[in-house]
Amino acid sequence: MSGERISVAQAHRLARMNIIAGFLVWGIALAGVSMMMPVMYNSILESMHWTIGETTRFMAIKSATSALGGLVAGPLLVRVGAKKVLVPSVFVIGIATSLLYFAHSLPFYYALAAVSGVCSVWSVIAIQVTLARWYSASLGRNTGFAMLGGALAGFIVPMSTRMGVNHFGWHATAGAAGLIVLVLVGLSISLLVHETPEAYGYTADELDPGKGRPTGGAPDLGENFASFRKTPQFWMLILATAMSGVISNGINEYIPLFIEKHTTLGATVAALGFTIVMLISGLGKILFGWVFDRLSTKGVALCWALCGVAALATFPLAGYATFLAFTILRGVSHGGVIVQAPVLARHIYGVRALPQVISLLTAAFHLGAAAGIVAIGAGVDRTGGFTVPFIVVAAVAFVAAGIGWQFHPRHWAGQQAAAKA
Repeated sequence: MSGERISVAQAHRLARMNIIAGFLVWGIALAGVSMMMPVMYNSILESMHWTIGETTRFMAIKSATSALGGLVAGPLLVRVGAKKVLVPSVFVIGIATSLLYFAHSLPFYYALAAVSGVCSVWSVIAIQVTLARWYSASLGRNTGFAMLGGALAGFIVPMSTRMGVNHFGWHATAGAAGLIVLVLVGLSISLLVHETPEAYGYTADELDPGKGRPTGGAPDLGENFASFRKTPQFWMLILATAMSGVISNGINEYIPLFIEKHTTLGATVAALGFTIVMLISGLGKILFGWVFDRLSTKGVALCWALCGVAALATFPLAGYATFLAFTILRGVSHGGVIVQAPVLARHIYGVRALPQVISLLTAAFHLGAAAGIVAIGAGVDRTGGFTVPFIVVAAVAFVAAGIGWQFHPRHWAGQQAAAKA
């Protein structure tokens, strides 16, 4: 430990400030901006005369560049620190979103998606690494609390976006959203984020040991990245995480379009359905955060399986009862997927390699999401509906769950406590 030791109460207060920072980053800069796009797609289609594939490619490009950005995020975080990556990235997200006001051509539209994708993934990874450095036994739950910002966005963004588009058009709506990110989030996280407890004389194991965790002795920092980066388990983890991008973010992009164009429920219910999914995802973050703290990687596998069940729940989507059942399943499972990366990284490999592992997991997730968006869109264009693409998504989910069930969380507090018993 390198820092002068402060009081335990002060250290816990700094840890909670990181949760608040995560809440703002996820709720406004990340989930908030991403939630606008599916709601605006139909307006973009009508005003710009682009095809469905051309319009929805915005999020596919954003996910693809997020994957590329994730590949270099680990070394970047190690070299300059999480906060020096997080704060500028959030400012750039705000600027890129504001510039959608001037997007009247596909190249410019796609360029903003690419820039936003890189900075979004750097922001996600930086805040997840920060939380994983501050929390140990309750990492899943506290990551869930931080990501509740997405639930708040789910309550506000889809319907407010619909109203903004109706009154001011999609250009002005996107521009205003970018200014909110730039001013509110950028300035707030500059004050809230604190990178490591070691700078204040503590480790995460001291601040958050858990009830059954063995005490005493030097903390186990986990493995060096070089020692496991070529192992079969690590690459199976990367593969399964990429598949989770397909079954979560890939399918989310099509919820409003699916409800609006392939059911009788209409555009308002489509926006409302997206709102409900994002709201319930808040419950999913807390629920699965709690599950991950108690079941670790097996809890993640169960979450992936539930994503498959949610995809299958679209087929009877013909009335309000089945609509509600689908939104509940989709929201809960989506919330769990959002929380998974820091849990998988810390529980399987420990603290030492957190930046590298979370970076690659996030890159894999976004690569899967990009592939899922493109593949689902192509499947819809080819088959004329969502039945075949969603069946494939369900199959991918169940395969990912089977892979995840085999992971070994050697650095999970529950596993270590059981080994000492």
